[in-house]
Amino acid sequence: MDRNSLTFQFLKNPFTVGACCPSSPFLAQEITSFTGLENVSSIVELGPGTGALTGAILKKKAPDARFFAVELNVSVLETFRKNFPEVKVYNESAVNLPEIARKEGLARVDTIISGLPWALFPDALQNELLSAITSTLAGDGWFCTFSYIHCPLLPAGRLFRKKLDENFTRVETSSVVWKNLPPAFVYRCRKCS
Repeated sequence: MDRNSLTFQFLKNPFTVGACCPSSPFLAQEITSFTGLENVSSIVELGPGTGALTGAILKKKAPDARFFAVELNVSVLETFRKNFPEVKVYNESAVNLPEIARKEGLARVDTIISGLPWALFPDALQNELLSAITSTLAGDGWFCTFSYIHCPLLPAGRLFRKKLDENFTRVETSSVVWKNLPPAFVYRCRKCS
């Protein structure tokens, strides 16, 4: 088994790698299908893994939009860089997003798309990450992430949904993307100033 594969990384460290399979093209389409991705000037992807969502972002974003990713797992990062050499990626925790955005010369980011495994994270880490996201997101920006259909049944998944409602003015959920392993849905969150 390839040591850089998502399956190997999941088996090696299931509490930081949230899935044993990459997100499907159907989930990638759903998470990037909200209104306006092609019109924003800055996009960040958190936890891109091997890049299952990245290709869909690249297809939809405007040619001149700023785009970078933040990935903590070094082994997965190597595969991401091979798959998407044109995308700037930071090997840091997403908790550092405000500082990373400043390095990029961005006061705020229009859209943040996340592949982070939220239901695996403890309460304190969820708080830190959401604080980093909301402080970096533009006043009318979008934060999009996904959850597997079983996660809202878990305590951390229920807590995460509550935190989304507390941190964003509007939280919408997509229909279930059944052609994903496991099936998933998308949270689309709007921060209105």
